[in-house]
Amino acid sequence: MAWILRLVKTGAEGDGQSTDVMEINKPDDLGDIGTLGLSLAEAKLLLAGVQREIVATQARAHAVRRPDCRCGGGVCHVKDYRDHAIATLFGQVTVRLPRFRCAACSAIEVGVDWPSHCRSTPELDQLQAHLAALMTYRTAADVLEQMFPVAAGNDKETMRRRTLRAGAALRDHAANAPETAAAAAITEKTPTTSTATRSCTRAPTR
Repeated sequence: MAWILRLVKTGAEGDGQSTDVMEINKPDDLGDIGTLGLSLAEAKLLLAGVQREIVATQARAHAVRRPDCRCGGGVCHVKDYRDHAIATLFGQVTVRLPRFRCAACSAIEVGVDWPSHCRSTPELDQLQAHLAALMTYRTAADVLEQMFPVAAGNDKETMRRRTLRAGAALRDHAANAPETAAAAAITEKTPTTSTATRSCTRAPTR
């Protein structure tokens, strides 16, 4: 038996647009239990394929937006296109975005709201930092490689840098956080030493 995994875009001006992501072939009997359902390798390929198609569609929609030049009076036209390699939890993707040149002052502008120095998604960074806090960097990188189609950013040195960066961000956030109100006082108190001593005074001897 064979299945075709097809990604269909819906919504504004997207109805009817579809892309075949992957073909899956499986036997039509259960003579071999090892062929039951998807394998890990097939699931990783499927996730990576879906990720690439969604990112490509997002990039095309984002590339239509035009930035405003800092000179305030120019119209920005497309100068060229640059590929940005981004590591995600479901595979490395290439985001192809334009750069713009102002017709009035010839200044170069990047895309609207695009972090030009980004190399990975926050979700991947957070998972790497979490795993690195529980095990060694090398072991954490091996776990990611085995379970997810990361394909990039799972080097132990990369994980170390991102984990340290995430820790620094948490430290800075804690330092800048406003002071919280003091906790409510505990109403039930244990007897003090002096109270316990007074309650245990000896009766007068006869």
